[in-house]
Amino acid sequence: MLIDVNLLPKKEPKNIVLLVSVLLLFVMVLAGGVFFYFSVQQANEQVESLTEQLKQLRALEAAEQQKQQSVQSQNEVQELKKTVEWAQQYPLKTVRLLRELTKQLPERGFFMNFSYTEDGTVKITVQFDTSEDAAYYLKRLEESPFIADVQLKSVTTTGEQNENKTEERDVLPRYLAQYELHVNKNALNEKKEQ
Repeated sequence: MLIDVNLLPKKEPKNIVLLVSVLLLFVMVLAGGVFFYFSVQQANEQVESLTEQLKQLRALEAAEQQKQQSVQSQNEVQELKKTVEWAQQYPLKTVRLLRELTKQLPERGFFMNFSYTEDGTVKITVQFDTSEDAAYYLKRLEESPFIADVQLKSVTTTGEQNENKTEERDVLPRYLAQYELHVNKNALNEKKEQ
């Protein structure tokens, strides 16, 4: 029989559990680091992508605002042009019209009231000494090229009473005639240009 005598000290077995646990811990830390690195990388890419989209949206918004401002300014220009055209066509120079109407008055005719509407209708109240003067004025207005149509609406008399009752005198009545006429704007404007 053989006897095995070993005088060398026996080696203790290596603690493999400690080595495996350290290795496992190292792998987990490494995996966590790699995961964290790629997560940060992906977040940075998303931030860059969103920043780029934001820049594009701001550029698009600026372009739309510019477009709106140009459209709005064009609309304002068109509106101003329409207003100028309306102002050139609409306003009737009432001074010129009044001059034409007063030229037609008899010597003792006086305007008491004058009103003008947008559609070219003029209503006037005129005071005369006689009813014939009211008819004469109507005839002259009908013949005027500046008047398209004229109507005598009413003629009324107003008598002036003397304050002194002791002295009874006959006072001639005054006649108030109300006319409605339509102005021929073209003829009146043509005279303006001459």
